[in-house]
Amino acid sequence: MLNYLVFGIAIIIFATVIIISGKAISRGIEAKQNLKDKSEDEKKIISDTEQNPNISNSNSNLIDQINDLNKLKEQGVISDEEFKKAKEKILN
Repeated sequence: MLNYLVFGIAIIIFATVIIISGKAISRGIEAKQNLKDKSEDEKKIISDTEQNPNISNSNSNLIDQINDLNKLKEQGVISDEEFKKAKEKILN
C-alpha cells in the first residue's frame, strides 16, 4: 500500500516536471520566433533604405532646413509665427 502511495506521488511530481519543462520549451521557441521576425523586419528596413537612399538624404535635408530656420528665428530675422509657418511648409 505504501508502495502505491509513493509511486502515485512520484508520477504526480514527474507529470508536473514535464508540464513545466514543456511550457519553458514553448516559451523559448516563441521567443526565438519573435527574434527572427524582428531581424527580418530590420533587414527589410535596411534593404528599403539601401534601395531608396533619398529617404535618409531627404530627412537630413529637412533637418538642415529646419535648423537654418531656427538660426534665422534666433537672430531675429523671422518671427515665431513665420518660423512655424515655414516649418509646416517644409514638413508637408
